[in-house]
Parts: sequence; C-alpha cells; structure tokens
Amino acid sequence: MVHEGPGARVARPILLVLVAATLTVLLQSWVGDNTIYSPDSAGTRVEFHNAILKNEPPRGGSWRNAGLYGLNGRVFTVYLAEVVHRSTALSIGKTYFFIDSVALFSIFVLLFFFCRRWVSEPYCVIGMLFFGCVAVLTYRLHVFQPWDRLSLLSWMVMIILIWEDRLVLLALLLPIVMTIKWDVGVLPVLYGLTHASRENWRRVALATGGLGALALATFVALNTAFPGGFDVKRPIAAQLALNWGHFTVYKIAYPPLLAFIVPLVLATFGVRDADRRVRAAALLDVLLLPAMAMTRA
Repeated sequence: MVHEGPGARVARPILLVLVAATLTVLLQSWVGDNTIYSPDSAGTRVEFHNAILKNEPPRGGSWRNAGLYGLNGRVFTVYLAEVVHRSTALSIGKTYFFIDSVALFSIFVLLFFFCRRWVSEPYCVIGMLFFGCVAVLTYRLHVFQPWDRLSLLSWMVMIILIWEDRLVLLALLLPIVMTIKWDVGVLPVLYGLTHASRENWRRVALATGGLGALALATFVALNTAFPGGFDVKRPIAAQLALNWGHFTVYKIAYPPLLAFIVPLVLATFGVRDADRRVRAAALLDVLLLPAMAMTRA
C-alpha cells in the first residue's frame, strides 16, 4: 500500500476543483459562446425569458409556434434567473450564463464522488472527461434551454437521497425539482426498485406510492397553472418517425448514440457484479428507453 503524505491529501481536492473548473470554462466559453450564448441570439433569449416569466407566448402567437411548446412549465430556472438579475444588476444573458456555469461545475465535482463509490479515482476522472466530451452535444440545435444543467444536478442529488433512503428530504425536494424539469417525477419508481424486499415491501410500497402521488399532483398543478407546459399531445408515431429521421441523417454522429453507447456497454458488462442500487438504476433506464424513443431527441 502506497503511503500518502499530507501534500498529496491537500493536492487532490485542489486538482479536482481545477479539473472541474477547467472543463466548465472550456465548455461554457469555447463552445457555449458560439452556440447557446451567442450574441446573435441574445434578443431571443430575453424574449423567451420574459414570455415564460409572464406565462404569455411571445409575439402574441402560440408556445408551439415559438418553439417553446412543452417548456413554459419549467419555471424554476426562469424565476431564479429573474431574482439573480434583479439582485445583482447582471443582464439576463449573463445571469443564465452564471447559473449554468455554477450548475455545470457542481455536476463535475458531484460526478467524481458519484463514481468514487464504486471505482478508483483515475476512473472517476475518466468519467468526468467523458461527460465533458459528450456535454458538447447539449450546446447545439437550440438557443434557450437554461434548465438542463440544474435538471441534471437535481437528478444526481435525488438519486443519492434515494440510495441513502432520505425519504422526508426526498418528499420535500420532489415538487421543487419538478418545477425545474418534470421528468424527475419518475424517480419514485427508482425508490421502489432500490429498497423493496420481502421484509419491507409494504413500507416501501407505501413510500413509493406516496412519492408517486406527490409527483403526479405536482405535474397536474403545473399543467393547470401553466397551460401548454407539457408535451402530451404530440402523436407518438410522428415523433418516432421524426427521431428515426434524425438518426438516418446523423448516423454514428447521432447525439443520443454518442452520449449513451459507452454507459450502455459498461452497464451491460458490469451489472452482474453491481450492488442493488446500481442494478435498480440500470433497470429504470431500460424501462425508460421506450419513453425516450417517443420524445424529442
């Protein structure tokens, strides 16, 4: 066993912060400045921000025509940006850049400790670098998706709470994180898959049902408060055809393929030796694949 001196113990967290900060700056400045933070789209971002803030489709049209159908119910990030904007005098564009950057940096750091539960630190760094590579794909093809980083961060936090069986905190945070992006509402299923056993299935079933009811109630409340906020009317067949069309255009460069092929292969080979928590997460991923195929890529 190699002895680790005090210098190494100090250097490791410093290096972690530096790597996370470097990846964040690379993505946000060298990729983001030419895509989702491009000056050419600054006016559109402000227009969309104000539209969701007021819950009024821009230009007197519809949410669908503005390219925001299914998005106006994601109010948490927009409200947060407005609070920061008014508190700091930062422009709307710089406010979103700041929120996005803080969330992205936090994701990199949390991802390291996420992976550290099962693999050694070199593999954790490899995981950070792989995520940094595929994150480039999230900067393309849109100009206003300010909730994506916060949404991913909330998924990671909620999964950790599920693993640690922090039921009360889960119940308190679930309605809040659903206002970031409602897809986190499937996590009650993960709670049940993670903790159910012959000995405690009644308690887990009750807890899972309670979390599910809370998620459903939040979904209904958001859909009522912000009409048009959820993409529930798109024909499934048409969406499948559209996604397939994207795949035939991009082929091996298809973004979902690039993002998920490596985790899928690793999960396939590693699931046999994984613990209960990881197997439950892998099973949830399989269950969600049909739903992902029927949504926008």
